[in-house]
Amino acid sequence: MKGRSHVSLKETQGVNVAHLYNDRGVARDWSPQRKRCVATVACISTAMIGVLIGIYAGLVPALQYYIGDDKHYTILGNVFFYLGLAVTTLLFWPLPLLHGRKPYILTSLILAMPLLYPQAISVAEIRSPFVHTWRWCLLGSRAFMGLVLGFASMNFHSILTDLFGASLMSSYPHQELADKYDVRRHGGGMGVWLGIWTWCFMGSLAVGFFIGAAIINTQHPSWGFYVSIIILAFVMVLNVVCPETRPSAYRRSVMEVRDGDEISTRIARGEVMMHRVKTGPRWWGEEVYHGLRLSVEMISQPGFAAVALYFGWTYCQFVLIIILLGSLTSRYYSLRSSLVGLCVAGVAVGALVGVPFQKANIFSRARYRQKDLAHQSRARRVAWTSHLLRRTVFTALLPLMSMAYSLASRGTSTPIVIPVALAAVIGFLSCLAVAECNGLIMETFDCSDLQPATSRRRRTGSPKRLRRNFSSFPRVTAGFAISHAIAFILAAGTTGVGGLVRRRLGQQAATGVGSGILVALTALFSAVLVRFKTVQVVPETETSKMEKWDEVRRHSLRRRSAARSEGGGRTAGDDLQGALQDAEPWRPPLVLGSPTHPTRRMNLLELGSMTRWSEIRRKNRVIDEWSN
Repeated sequence: MKGRSHVSLKETQGVNVAHLYNDRGVARDWSPQRKRCVATVACISTAMIGVLIGIYAGLVPALQYYIGDDKHYTILGNVFFYLGLAVTTLLFWPLPLLHGRKPYILTSLILAMPLLYPQAISVAEIRSPFVHTWRWCLLGSRAFMGLVLGFASMNFHSILTDLFGASLMSSYPHQELADKYDVRRHGGGMGVWLGIWTWCFMGSLAVGFFIGAAIINTQHPSWGFYVSIIILAFVMVLNVVCPETRPSAYRRSVMEVRDGDEISTRIARGEVMMHRVKTGPRWWGEEVYHGLRLSVEMISQPGFAAVALYFGWTYCQFVLIIILLGSLTSRYYSLRSSLVGLCVAGVAVGALVGVPFQKANIFSRARYRQKDLAHQSRARRVAWTSHLLRRTVFTALLPLMSMAYSLASRGTSTPIVIPVALAAVIGFLSCLAVAECNGLIMETFDCSDLQPATSRRRRTGSPKRLRRNFSSFPRVTAGFAISHAIAFILAAGTTGVGGLVRRRLGQQAATGVGSGILVALTALFSAVLVRFKTVQVVPETETSKMEKWDEVRRHSLRRRSAARSEGGGRTAGDDLQGALQDAEPWRPPLVLGSPTHPTRRMNLLELGSMTRWSEIRRKNRVIDEWSN
């Protein structure tokens, strides 16, 4: 690979790429215990960034006093921090796919640690309000620290996809046939780890605020920065001993490229440029450029743009509730800073309650018995799955709870327990909303089963040689980067403007503005997920064959269900799998995506040009390769 962007190997050269890569195990093949340890470190690292932001927010009243800040410039520290995170996340997310994750994580943590010392020195003693040096020393180091930590932040969520894949597929997915050899199931699925990461992403903000508020109650504010240094050092040690999920020495992308009638296997460093133009980058700038191009292509889809904006505003309002609840309890109820932090910590407790609900085992489609679940998913009546239940709950209740909090935040005439309890409920619903948005991105843009793989197995082969794909899910990773960048930008705006709006309009009006925006975005988000259009996913030439296979499968299922009702002992899932085996001889030629019907009911999100179903339609030659 020296001096080359890629290497193309033709089939006639006799080089077996799958054999060469079999010895290099990927993180999705690790043992469950090792996966859990690495996932725990990734979640702790995510929580570390939230705690650092929260600690600074809790220290702000004392910081303003020590540097003589009568114009509220101190609050800009977190504004610059958020903007630094957004810039790095949006621009440089492809680089860990080229060089590995650990170099960026460790370098980021090492550089961030000394940047906390100027912040601590700036408030070491009471400064003159006429000397602006200390103020800019505090804000400048804070901004640069956000830029640096962005290189670590953009890795932690993607580590979970390295370990568990980007799939949230149930046993009976919507209008798809379940296949245990589906490469999307490689890794086992994220499951409850998505909820844990979401709490670390959001709930840690309230935990950090509690720590910062408790420190200034009895200690000098510089202790907040020293505690942050200790937390950073602890997380750095964890990441040093943690195994690398994407080691740079073996980062290679493999893709089959067709040139006329000739097919060659192309190997290159990097993944984003390879994913877009089937050619590897010569230097890291090309990878960044194609990452930006991919991000633009993703955000150009109206459905994804609506989901990303809803994700960003939900995170933003979570930050706004923390800021306004802290202001409400300190200004109107005159509580000590430690009690203010304790009230805000209730938001983190509420968010924590939402973690177990990410395990979809109560309203799963698998619990429907003696029914043709594929036919049920095509029916126009509603099938209450876990995902649909969660979406209904937070889209209906989150705006209502936000408006109720606005009414309850009028001052001492309302018992303090009411706004605190409502803020905790908002934390719970926000955690559900953000986790579900992440799940939608993975479910909609995971195309790993449609890409060439470096290792395949037959259906009767050894489990250790399961079909494996070394993709980093470039579209999913781009979706995460865009959503997180929007969240950080909106949070920066809320942090900077929230206090000003509260002082100008009052506590209730400031919260009411945020609630109104949330209502509008919730309506947009709900409209994007309505399945309103029936789209063909199988070519006309294969439709009659597929309908025949579908009818044979239905007949076999009815026959097996009747036999089960007489003899008993078999489940609906067993009947369906048996019916599929009986119908196998009638199955039509290979059609990508494993659809259960020639058509599929889709929503605006799935109709985007970069979604897996648009990719399926292109590969099945239902639509032109370059059309949306």
